[in-house]
Amino acid sequence: MTDIARLAHGVLFPGVGRTRLPRWAAPRIAAGLGGFVVYGRDIVSATQVRELTAAMRAENPRLHLATDEEGGDVTRLENAGGISVPGNYALGALDDEETTWRAARQIGLSLRQAGIDWDLAPAVDVAVNPFSPNGIRTFGADRAQVSRHAAAWVRGLQSTGVSACAKHFPGHGLSGTDAHLGTPQVDLSREDLIEHYLDPFRAAIDAEVDSIMVSHVRLSQIDELPASISRPVMTGLLRDELRFDGVIITDALEMRGVRDYAQIGDAAVLALAAGADALCLGSWSFGEDVDTVVAAISGAVDDGRLSVERLEEANDRLARMGSREGDVDEPDAAYGEQLAREVISVGGDAAVTTENILIVRLDPVASPAAGRAEGDVERFLLEAGRNVETIRLSADTYAGEQMLSGALSEFAEEYGDDGTLVLLLRSPHRFDWQEPVIAAIRAKRPDAIVLDMGVQHDDYSDFRAWVRSYGSSRACARAAAEVLLGR
Repeated sequence: MTDIARLAHGVLFPGVGRTRLPRWAAPRIAAGLGGFVVYGRDIVSATQVRELTAAMRAENPRLHLATDEEGGDVTRLENAGGISVPGNYALGALDDEETTWRAARQIGLSLRQAGIDWDLAPAVDVAVNPFSPNGIRTFGADRAQVSRHAAAWVRGLQSTGVSACAKHFPGHGLSGTDAHLGTPQVDLSREDLIEHYLDPFRAAIDAEVDSIMVSHVRLSQIDELPASISRPVMTGLLRDELRFDGVIITDALEMRGVRDYAQIGDAAVLALAAGADALCLGSWSFGEDVDTVVAAISGAVDDGRLSVERLEEANDRLARMGSREGDVDEPDAAYGEQLAREVISVGGDAAVTTENILIVRLDPVASPAAGRAEGDVERFLLEAGRNVETIRLSADTYAGEQMLSGALSEFAEEYGDDGTLVLLLRSPHRFDWQEPVIAAIRAKRPDAIVLDMGVQHDDYSDFRAWVRSYGSSRACARAAAEVLLGR
């Protein structure tokens, strides 16, 4: 193997794809692979994930093992023995920097137990566009507030020795496009970007964040290319203007936001030439993609499009990352539940006195970035001995209108006054099909309780009760169930 091939392997971070070390991994690790991103489907239990990460480190103890553990709705470890804490949206609502520091610290301690040393979090986008798919993952719509909490989150996580990663530079906040599905557009001048839009990243840098993830947002006044393959963005803004000298990692190169411009090999070369140090290949990128990208990088060095010095610089930054010592305390499993109880907001009479509960779920279109959190309030109500029935509606539910009408009518006939309707919502303002459904329930059943587990936008105070949990993590679902149970 050539030195160039080893350097090329060193900047690559594919997925795993299995709950154990796959056959393709060991030879690529031996070739110098930088590490892995561990995704939700790679994790089934606390014991299993520790065995997986230990097997990786047995091949090379210097690997960087990363995951997306933001807390709240985007979690990889919550259902596998990890702690559950409310996410950024809830932390922004509480608006206490010490609380944010402690929440991020609990995440870091949980990751250390799992053998993970690099957390691709926090998201420090500013939710100025209420239709952003990332709204629930943000600290809010106020840039100064987001900046304060970004710094606190970074410091809290990194106090455990786990490296943080502020994302998604330069920020998704103005766009309503999911970068998994298309290229978000932000039309701001360089002056506007520097004077205010990039403030959360500036705050994270001041907090000594180890890494920053560059997104596929296209800054239309800066470059024709997405940020993840743009030298004016990565080197011009992030390196030269903000003076960031840590690791720059791309968002996943499998996403449509960049693949509409370049396939994975070409995108990898463009990203490195633009200033990236680490390439997140994506959750469905394994050995074959590693080989494709290594060949593309080696070819680019051979023909002069990419310098050896650029590859060496990237490898050196990755080697330096995560060198700090961290605490080894046990995570406090009760802390997240305490925060969920503190942040929950209740208007009206939300205590369910009936034995029977019908939950109508209006399911959002899930982002591929999201974890498994979906607000499993049913679990806690069932554990309390209530009879719980659920119907789920989505945009493509067959005969959805009839399903809803029939379910409401049949439930009322079956249980009468001993039945309560709960309407569970998650950012319904983002989905046009949900508006008439909510209007129909409002007209027919104003005695329903609305459980709002997403971004708050519309007013539901005309229903019997309106419960706002600021997220759908396990901790938030438990707090919501406690409210419904009158505890």
